[in-house]
Amino acid sequence: MFEAYNFTDPGVGSYNLVPDSTLYFVDEKQEIGVVQAVSKAFTTQVDGPTLAVARRDEHSSGDLSKRALFVGCSPARQALINTAALYAESYASNARAYLLNHTTSTPRYVSWFGTFTSVRRATVLAHFTRIDINSFPSFTYDCTCTRPGVYAFVNVNT
Repeated sequence: MFEAYNFTDPGVGSYNLVPDSTLYFVDEKQEIGVVQAVSKAFTTQVDGPTLAVARRDEHSSGDLSKRALFVGCSPARQALINTAALYAESYASNARAYLLNHTTSTPRYVSWFGTFTSVRRATVLAHFTRIDINSFPSFTYDCTCTRPGVYAFVNVNT
């Protein structure tokens, strides 16, 4: 079970923290970041009125409820997948933003998609918009497939 704590309104006392090897945080831009733990445990002193457990709000764009599910994935592979999922979200968002900000032919567009036409741009933009609305960190990742050359599949029954 994962818990998130809001230290902006800290509690009084000393806390012994034993982190998982991968830690997630929300930065000042309300974006989720990832850091790897550098030690097994540490103690910290927090002063203030109360320690607040962060509330999960499933309707918030920066919520903490988005969690990948893993089937047969080692902890090391889970960490890699979590990192890749964050990069995939960033890539999709940046690609969509680029297309929104460039309405005429550019060398990058031609390199990626070929000859520029407004119809083709609209199709590409529609595809990246659909990709961008996905929450890659909330997908289920199945590491049990051992078939050679198979890297991904879609379960149409879910």
